[in-house]
Order: sequence, then C-alpha cells, then structure tokens
Amino acid sequence: MSDLAEENVSPEAASEILNREWKHVLSDDATEYVDDSFVQSNVRDVLTDSSKTYRYILVNAALSKAANPEIHYRALQAGSSLDGAYDARSVAHKALVPWEKDHGERLGGSPEPFVNNPARHPEVDTGNRARSSRKQERLYNLLQRLEDKVAQGALEPTDVLRETLQAVSELESKTVEFESPSAAPYELIADKIERYITESGNGERLPAVVAGIVRTYYDHAGGEDWRVDCEHANVSDEFSNAAGDVEIFRGDALHKAIEVKDKPATRSSVQHAVEKGRLNELGEYLFVLGAGFRSGEERDARQAAEDAPIELIFITPEELLGTLKLVDDADRLSFLEAVGEFLNDMRANQSNKRAFTELVDSID
Repeated sequence: MSDLAEENVSPEAASEILNREWKHVLSDDATEYVDDSFVQSNVRDVLTDSSKTYRYILVNAALSKAANPEIHYRALQAGSSLDGAYDARSVAHKALVPWEKDHGERLGGSPEPFVNNPARHPEVDTGNRARSSRKQERLYNLLQRLEDKVAQGALEPTDVLRETLQAVSELESKTVEFESPSAAPYELIADKIERYITESGNGERLPAVVAGIVRTYYDHAGGEDWRVDCEHANVSDEFSNAAGDVEIFRGDALHKAIEVKDKPATRSSVQHAVEKGRLNELGEYLFVLGAGFRSGEERDARQAAEDAPIELIFITPEELLGTLKLVDDADRLSFLEAVGEFLNDMRANQSNKRAFTELVDSID
C-alpha cells in the first residue's frame, strides 16, 4: 500500500462534527436522511443486534467518513490495503467513546470497543471469519454499499452520519438520567434509599450509595482537593488495584478506603479487608456492614478486627445515611446526582439504574 492511500481523521474535528450532528438530529423533525431502504433497515439491524463491536464499527465509520470523505467505510487500520485506510481505533477512543459516555451509552458503554476481535483486522472483510459470519456479512454489505453510493454521488457522508445518529437516538439510554427534584428532605431521602438498598442488585446498589454519601460529605466539608472513586463490587481483587470498593483521595494520595459488604460479614472477609488496608499502608479502614454478620461469626469477626495491625471501623448504611442530616437540601440533591454518576461509572445493571431513576422521580 502506498503512503498516498493512507488518510488521517482528526479526533478533534470528529468530536465537533459528532456533537453538531447529534444536536441537529435531536432538534430536526426529519427521521430519515437517506433515500435507501437497504441502508435504513441495515443500520438499525446492526445497532439493535447483540454484537456490540459491530455497532461501534458502524457509527465510527459513519463519523470518520463525515470528517474525512477520503477514508474508506470498511477500513479499520492504517495498514489496510484499501485506499482510504486510516486508524479507526484512534477516532473511536478519542471522539466516539467520550461522546457516548455523555449521551446514554446507547452502543453499550465500552471504554475500548476496538480491542475486541471483530475490530482487530485491517478492514471489515468477509474473509475475516467471525463466529457469526451472517452478522459480519451484513456489516460488510452495508459498509460497502455506503462506500459505493458515496463514490457515485448518490449519498452524502453527512446524511449517512445523520441517518446513523437518528437510529442511535432511537435506542434506549443506558445511563441514569433524571430531573433533579426541587427539594430533598432528609427523612424522605433516607426512607427511599433504605428501600433501594434492601435489594443487592448484584452487589451494585450499596457501593454506589456509599460512594455518593462519602462524596457528599467530603464536598461539603473538605473542599476541592478530595476525590471519591467507586469500583464495581464484583471486580476480583486479582484484576483490581483498588484498595477498597470505595476510595477517598486527597490530591493523588489515598486517604481512606472502604469495604462495602452487602452480604453477611465473616471473620475471613474482615481479615481480607484488614490485609488490603495494610498493603495500602492505611492506618484505618472502613467496613460497611450492609447485612450484619453471618450467624455465629460476629464474635470472631470483631475479634479479628480488634487484633488487626490497623484500625478497622465497622459502620452501617443507616449510620452513613445519618451524615446527610448534617448537610442542607442542595447537598442532598448533589448526593442523588452522585449516586447516579457512580451507577453509570461502574456500568451497573440497567435494572438498578432504572430503579434509582424511579426513586428520584418519586421524590417530588
């Protein structure tokens, strides 16, 4: 392949185009932008299929072609033999992924969609057999038709992007989105949150609530130097460098860490928390007792905490919720927003996000 066949797509320009055309699609009365039933139906078939990577490939290709009409719709890598080869992953990582995160994660919320096998070839090609050849052929045929129609002057790249974004807008938002209530009285908030966390939600609900409370407390009392991070509770320690389910940083320095247990605590789980605190050189470590202690284990678990080389502090969700008494209405509204953000950031199950949205909507 000659150097002349390789094209460049500016992620900055792509981001600008993506935001502009998304606003256009949302504000426009039109619902069709290309006069081609094959394109219309196949765009929607790809975007509603279970193969997440193909969704990203399609939207990224439509965006890149609108940013630089010289690229080839089927190209994935600069090393492709196609005229119009370019680095599709760079555009996806720098333009599409950040945009999607702020617009409902309708494609699936993947932070690195182009590391999956279907996107790790030089171009979309039926010779690169995936497990589902039918889906791959559908994407290939769609992208090649778009390439041919644009080359013939029958379609405009911007209209193709608009048609694609129109189809994206028809997908359900996967993130927590709600209108903040006008007021957030403590007793009402506490009652609804307690009801919300009675269900584990695959270990997602309580950590998000704890992180939201902690962020609200530090934002209120600590100023701008503090940061609260929350990791999905089911991430194995083997694949995580986090000191706890919830971490509190001052600047770049780890200040505290919290183990959030929504199942009955045991001596073993207490010892595990102590070890994480010790390894991270923390003088104290918080342990949220979401479901108390396992029957017959409380004495041994408390003894393990007492014997620990660091201070292990047990705290209940009710005690944490009580700190919301110390802040005002505006801070409690910020708490609700923070819980929603943490549910989004951990890519919580849609049912947990939906339940929280319904909780907030019921406050007014």
